[in-house]
Amino acid sequence: MVLIFVVMMIFSGFIVELASIFKWLSWLRWASAFRYASNILTVNEFGHISFSSTNMNHTFQMNGTDLLEQKELDYETDWDMWKNFFALTMMAAGCLILAFIQLIRMKKTK
Repeated sequence: MVLIFVVMMIFSGFIVELASIFKWLSWLRWASAFRYASNILTVNEFGHISFSSTNMNHTFQMNGTDLLEQKELDYETDWDMWKNFFALTMMAAGCLILAFIQLIRMKKTK
């Protein structure tokens, strides 16, 4: 199980930049539950926020939307965040259905 979580974490874009992944492995990002969860948190936290940072000589202004565009996340509509919830719900439902099927297939002993 840990191996599956590590693969999900790698292909979520949290550890490795998704643009640097080989094209023949890029489909794994769609199977990563961590990707959908981190997208929800990122859009929620950085959607409508402004940052300002000051060093010795300059003050830098940055919007949260700049970060979302840099990460190539959709954030304009409500569906852009809810589609991640939908994907997580479908993954959870699929796992529960597979677990139920496996429980039915198990031999019952007395």
